[in-house]
Amino acid sequence: MWSITFRVPAHAADAFSRHLEEYALAVSSFEVLDEEGRQVGDQWQIDILQSEAPDQATITAQLALIASTADVPAPAFTVTVVPDTDWVTATLSSFAPMAIGRFWVHGTHDADLIAPGKLPVRVDAATAFGTGEHATTHGCLLALDRLGKRTRFRRRIATASPTAVLDVGCGTGILALAAARLWPGHVLASDIDPEAVRVARRTTDANGLASRVRIVVATGVESRVITQSGPYAVITANILARPLCHLARDMAALLAPGGRIILSGLLATQIPMVLNAYRAQRLVLEQTIIIGEWATLVLMRPAPTLQVPDHPLSFSSS
Repeated sequence: MWSITFRVPAHAADAFSRHLEEYALAVSSFEVLDEEGRQVGDQWQIDILQSEAPDQATITAQLALIASTADVPAPAFTVTVVPDTDWVTATLSSFAPMAIGRFWVHGTHDADLIAPGKLPVRVDAATAFGTGEHATTHGCLLALDRLGKRTRFRRRIATASPTAVLDVGCGTGILALAAARLWPGHVLASDIDPEAVRVARRTTDANGLASRVRIVVATGVESRVITQSGPYAVITANILARPLCHLARDMAALLAPGGRIILSGLLATQIPMVLNAYRAQRLVLEQTIIIGEWATLVLMRPAPTLQVPDHPLSFSSS
């Protein structure tokens, strides 16, 4: 395989990614950051993966055409050969069990090594994101674990709607499975990628939780199965900062009073941007978990309090 890499101004990144999707196996775009996590100018990097050796003249022409449409200079690019590696097998062989809070995240090859007193979550390396190794998944699991230790919140889960937890952008389904280990009741998980949903369903079966964890293909949270299964006591979303901001209003509307939203997939430098989006929905920051350069946020929808009239009614018996 071959990788084509170039940088463009932030406002043009979507145009380049959108126009090049049909020519590539995969297209990814992300902010260019320095070693301290600060954005470098307004530059975004675009990476394109192709199965065949690209023709440089064709690439030059395509980039020039998109650049003229986006009114930016045509970017310089580099082409590199990507080694033909079975990444799933390579990752599986190096995937050691992890204790994250009370969770014991392990692969099939370590199914007999479950630590005493831990909640097992079996997740094999696969073509979907989420084995617990990345700081964002790690942060979400810690947030779930801490929430699960609260007696009062366990009571809230018990009295929630039949589907108490929603996991948006589930990847392998690891967060949905962890929630199902913590609390009784049903969990709904979704992903925009059918391959991720296939992996998550297989993983759910392997954990013996298929009767309580439902995985569906959905974009955002507008799917009928998602809107009709709420409100939710817990919503998790480990995606990216900008999609998190875009989904703020819709996800907040699905959160029950007293419920929590666990957000990750954002850099610590992006906390203010994401927080502003959710505070605008009257959610309150409860906890921030920083692991390396990545952040996980826990926000709460305050439960309504009893309103006492200025002049309380008085009752008398005759």
